[in-house]
Amino acid sequence: MIVEQAIFGEVKGGHAVKAASGDPMLAAELAPRLDLPDTVPPGVDWSPFVSGFAHRHHFVVARTFMDVRAARAGMVLSHALIVPIEDVVHAPDLRPLFDRLIVEANAPSDLPALNLDLGHEVPPPSADLPAAAAALSTREAGPVVRLGNHGFDELVISLWGRLLPAMRRRFAFRLSFGPGDLVETPQPALVCTPPSLIGRWRGQRLIEAQYPKVPTLAAAMLSGSSEGEALRSFTDRIGAELTSFSDLSLLEEAYRLTVLKPDTIANTVAAVRLVGRLSPTTAHGADDKASLMGRLTSHLGNATADDVLPLRNLALRGFDQAERVWAELENWAARNSFPAAQDPAFMLVIADAMEASESTEDWRTAVLGGLSRSARAQGAAFVTAFWRWAEADPAIVKLLWKVVEADTGLEDRLVSVAPQRLKCDAARPILEHARQEHLYRLHGATASAAYDPAEAVRLQVAVEPPPAAADGVRLALSKATPREVLVCAAKVVDPRVIQLAAEQVAQTPTLLADEDLSREAARLVWSTALDLNMDAWRGPADPRSAFDAVLVDVLDSRPAPPQLVERLSRTPLADLTGFARRPELWSTLTGTTRDALIRATARGWLDNAAANRATPGLEPEIQAAILSDHKLDALLDQFADGRVGAAIQIMLALPAFDEHRFCAWLRLVANHSRPIPPTDAEAIGRLTQERRWRHATDELLRMLRNRREDIRPALRACVSMLGPLDRWWHKLSPISPAEKWESLETLAAELFETGPDHDNLWARAGGHNADLQQFGNGRARWRDALSRIRRGGKGPRVDKLLREMLTEFPSNASLRFMADDKEFGGRL
Repeated sequence: MIVEQAIFGEVKGGHAVKAASGDPMLAAELAPRLDLPDTVPPGVDWSPFVSGFAHRHHFVVARTFMDVRAARAGMVLSHALIVPIEDVVHAPDLRPLFDRLIVEANAPSDLPALNLDLGHEVPPPSADLPAAAAALSTREAGPVVRLGNHGFDELVISLWGRLLPAMRRRFAFRLSFGPGDLVETPQPALVCTPPSLIGRWRGQRLIEAQYPKVPTLAAAMLSGSSEGEALRSFTDRIGAELTSFSDLSLLEEAYRLTVLKPDTIANTVAAVRLVGRLSPTTAHGADDKASLMGRLTSHLGNATADDVLPLRNLALRGFDQAERVWAELENWAARNSFPAAQDPAFMLVIADAMEASESTEDWRTAVLGGLSRSARAQGAAFVTAFWRWAEADPAIVKLLWKVVEADTGLEDRLVSVAPQRLKCDAARPILEHARQEHLYRLHGATASAAYDPAEAVRLQVAVEPPPAAADGVRLALSKATPREVLVCAAKVVDPRVIQLAAEQVAQTPTLLADEDLSREAARLVWSTALDLNMDAWRGPADPRSAFDAVLVDVLDSRPAPPQLVERLSRTPLADLTGFARRPELWSTLTGTTRDALIRATARGWLDNAAANRATPGLEPEIQAAILSDHKLDALLDQFADGRVGAAIQIMLALPAFDEHRFCAWLRLVANHSRPIPPTDAEAIGRLTQERRWRHATDELLRMLRNRREDIRPALRACVSMLGPLDRWWHKLSPISPAEKWESLETLAAELFETGPDHDNLWARAGGHNADLQQFGNGRARWRDALSRIRRGGKGPRVDKLLREMLTEFPSNASLRFMADDKEFGGRL
């Protein structure tokens, strides 16, 4: 085995690696752990001491001395041997390693790698090994403490030789001046301390000077005495993987439960838990584990519910064929006679089996599977216990329904052993489940056991739906006249009676003419009849008022069958144009019902609009429906030729009617040759003016330019939307001289963007460019130049300026129109 060496001591005033035969980085990592654990208390003798610990894939043993040659006090010199951990944990004898450690505080001059054979001989026990083993085999926290460093290496060597390989991997030992310097993880299992510091270790495990008279089996095994051989043999048989000293007491308890204590189910379960923890690998200890499994499954044959409860968190880790236990547990539950004396424990078993946080999945699956099988069995054991459990704890019923499949077979067995009397609290969950699962005979048996006959019948009628009416309610009403069926429906609000009454109304809707449609039963009959025959909407004496009353109840949160509103929304009554509280409905109703009522109302409004009865004040929902209805465009297209005013009234009632749609309609109007009456044209202009529609104004101007003089009243009505030039040109309203000059300024800035000197225009008209304003944008410079001309200042005459502008843009009609105006020296 290759062994590397390293020397640690004073380097530049600190503790570090001085020399190493192997990996220098590995040696550097070890330096902090090969220094003193803390400052040496005054007057304490500690040098030398041995230490050992695992680091990565290596195990390190070292001897540390006080370095008297160091430049400052408190420095140490440590010699360490570094060995592969996989080699050393299987070697019981560390003496060849310890023999190679320096014995004086003199660093060797040469540090070659060593090739050592550790051998397989177990070293003889040290004098304090039994006491150390007794202390180490307890489950107390913290390390075991040995007083004095002399002889500490003999204790370590003898203890190492008796440890299992897995325990050697984590075994660490060193000097400690007190609990405060035990900061590494994991902590060392064994420490030596100067005797003068014993006061610091109160409450800790100290190695007693004398061997205990009655050692534990774990301590005996750890010390290598003959009394521990049986435990060591047990360790090998179960394949225990002991990794810490705290596992020793668990190992001893597992041995006692398996071998020494009585063979009971409780002891067997406890033994299985411990063995599974100590030997988690399935392949290890297979024979002994199989024997334990056999004992456990054998015990389950005669187990009580109290015996089964401890298995609920049994993981069976490390055991092969663990499914045998769970299969036997399922058989236990399936074949159980459920004696009454065990009822409290059985109810706890059921509750825990339904709660994942209380038990393992395997245990729950086995228990629930067995209970399900028991419920399906033909015997009376489960069903008899069911009634007892329900009486004792009604909450258990909901849990049981989640386990068992409540089919007709189970219903038959439960009914056959139903009790004569049952508490109401116990009955309620059974009645609820029977209602949900349509177990009407079970419902009846439970109701009769818990309530008086009148209440039991009322409950039964309330839950038993069709087709039970065929052998119940239908026979009761077989001789009743249609009117009498309606009377029964009013007295007994039962779905089966309602259904029968509705069938009569569907055949003869006028049966509802004398009914009070404010009553719930009558409305239910009307609603159900509509489902059978939509013409039943005509049944009430005043269908409109009857439906309006239903809607008022909906708005005021009074009972009203929602199906009735939905079904009437598909009839002519859906048009709510005359319903006073219509705007409140749209925030109350939802879904297809709301959509259908909105569409029908929108279509009704359009029908009224077609008859010149368009009403304003529409809520947004109706407006949106009208605007999306293709009938609106068809109606407006129809009105475009001859009924323009009526079309404008429709648009006025629809604030959301958009300008693009209006412009398209105007183009349609323009295509018709029939003149627009002045009042209708004015209505077009007022609508355009009111909604500030710029594109519509342009469309009207286009119509006027195309010689539609009948549109002139429309433009006069929205004249504020027009610019001065359009009003001036088309003689739509008087225009002041200032507005004419403003129009000229706008046109000039559009044609000559940079200003009057654009292309030397100003100079060509007889002005001087030097007189022009030189700052600002083109529009500002034109404003200044034209203002000067108008005030008679320096510059060309305006008529000459216009003639020069026309030479640039001879086909600009607006420019020629201005040039002809008297204001600018023209002839007009």
